[in-house]
Amino acid sequence: MAKIVDNIKGIFSKKDKQQLTETIPVVSINDRFSSYPGQGLTPYRLASLLKEADTGDVYRQMELFSEMLEKDAKLLSVFQARQLAVTRRNQNVVPFSTKPKDLKIAEDVEIAFKGLRHWKHIIGNIADCVPKAFSVNQIHWVYKDNKYTFDDITFVDQKKFRFGKVTDLYSDPNELRMRIDPNRIEFYRGIFSDEELQGSLINGVSLENDPIVRQRFIIARSHAMSGLTSRSALMRPLTYLYLFKNYDIKWWLKFAEVLLGYRIGKYDTSQPEEKDLLIKAISGLAEDSAAVISKDSIIEFVEMAGKATSHKVYSDLQKWVDDSYGQLVLGHTGSSQATPGKLGGEDMAKEVKQEFVESGAETVDEAISNDLFKPYVIANYGPQEGYPYCQTDISQALDMEKETKIDLNLQSMGFKLTTRYVKEKYGRPLPNPDDPEDTVLIPSQKSVNNNFPPAGGDQTVAADGKKKLLNSR
Repeated sequence: MAKIVDNIKGIFSKKDKQQLTETIPVVSINDRFSSYPGQGLTPYRLASLLKEADTGDVYRQMELFSEMLEKDAKLLSVFQARQLAVTRRNQNVVPFSTKPKDLKIAEDVEIAFKGLRHWKHIIGNIADCVPKAFSVNQIHWVYKDNKYTFDDITFVDQKKFRFGKVTDLYSDPNELRMRIDPNRIEFYRGIFSDEELQGSLINGVSLENDPIVRQRFIIARSHAMSGLTSRSALMRPLTYLYLFKNYDIKWWLKFAEVLLGYRIGKYDTSQPEEKDLLIKAISGLAEDSAAVISKDSIIEFVEMAGKATSHKVYSDLQKWVDDSYGQLVLGHTGSSQATPGKLGGEDMAKEVKQEFVESGAETVDEAISNDLFKPYVIANYGPQEGYPYCQTDISQALDMEKETKIDLNLQSMGFKLTTRYVKEKYGRPLPNPDDPEDTVLIPSQKSVNNNFPPAGGDQTVAADGKKKLLNSR
């Protein structure tokens, strides 16, 4: 094994550890621009774009996904709800075992992880794999205080990557390869092999062949469908719905313009020069509702019978698309069908199907555990029998009223409930016998019967068993 620097046990050589702290220049000047493939999108263009992604080139597909989220408020809302269902939970570092060494390693990892700036935002960036099938975040390693740690973790846009090689149809179609900016190829020498860099302008460079390169990135994959990663994005089934909704809104806006009916202009045939002026005047009425015409010209508004009620066709189509968004992303249509005042309707609109929350949490936990915690431990402590892992708390809140009724029924049947069970299940602390102010309240019979809290003057019992009087306020 190569010489280890600073007496830190690990599997990296001195050269490897120097490389580990070098930042890979993934940012390009082209990252700030987009081709906006959604402008003038047609079924034919959309099909062409998706077929392009099938070959591994996901550039335009990823641009379309970003554009969809920017333009469609409903689509952004349902994906934010699904993402927040994971990121708003607590992420815990769980030790591999209860051995003192594993406990110490887990504590060290948690300090480094929770010490990251905006680590909740970082988790959100990792969870971006849910709508787009994969996400990539670069780890910025630093060496300080005699250990290697992560100073920051930054998001890398998915459009910078492709899958498989263009020049080799038999290459792994799920191999993630990073596109290289041809103007910055010299910055990558020494990081990637010369062989990789030779074909990088076409094929990109692999993030998975070199273990040192691989350990600079958190790569999360979320497969909504089995098969190729380039085709398994959750947003792919939504692309045609987005297209239909775009057409629907355009037609709806045109409908709104002519809601009053047709505008018919009449001109004197003996003065044909009035025709062009009249056409301009009629066109102006669609937006400005004002025009200038000669006194001999006539404009009539012909109302279309029943036209005012036909808007329901457009609203029904938009509602169907929004319902489909909710069904696919959240697992239900409550987000668009919730009725104010309807029992449970508004609560359901805020929820994400529990199976979806669990799936998203598992994907994020796996990526953080394998791509962040494990290399951190290996770099500082060397290879271990097992490694600490990230675990998102996805437990659901208890229905307190329902659970207490169940426990009371169990007690009435003779089932014995322990104090520890009640404390852990309901999160209620036990009294401290060493604190004279920590008293136990004894509810009056009236409060027990009516489920009201005890009024002032009821008796209380201190932790030592002595009765006291609770002064009224």
